[in-house]
Amino acid sequence: MKNIPNRIVDQITTKTDKRFEPVARMADAIVETTLEKGDCAQQDLHAKGFTHQDIAALWHFANALAVIELKCRMSGIGSSYERDVRYA
Repeated sequence: MKNIPNRIVDQITTKTDKRFEPVARMADAIVETTLEKGDCAQQDLHAKGFTHQDIAALWHFANALAVIELKCRMSGIGSSYERDVRYA
């Protein structure tokens, strides 16, 4: 899997606090699979090395992050990973 710098999740983590890293890895896998074959089912993540427990725990959060990234790429505004995220 490619290493994607400046991911959204990287803006809410620190060097010592990597609690969102498993979600980020799954979101990266979902984006990669979707770009390769047009969609990503939970079964596709098994082939990427995720367990049933990983998928059950992380799927919804990771899929939401992947949808945001894909929408930004498809709308032509570039990667959301490269944008400054502001919270209201």
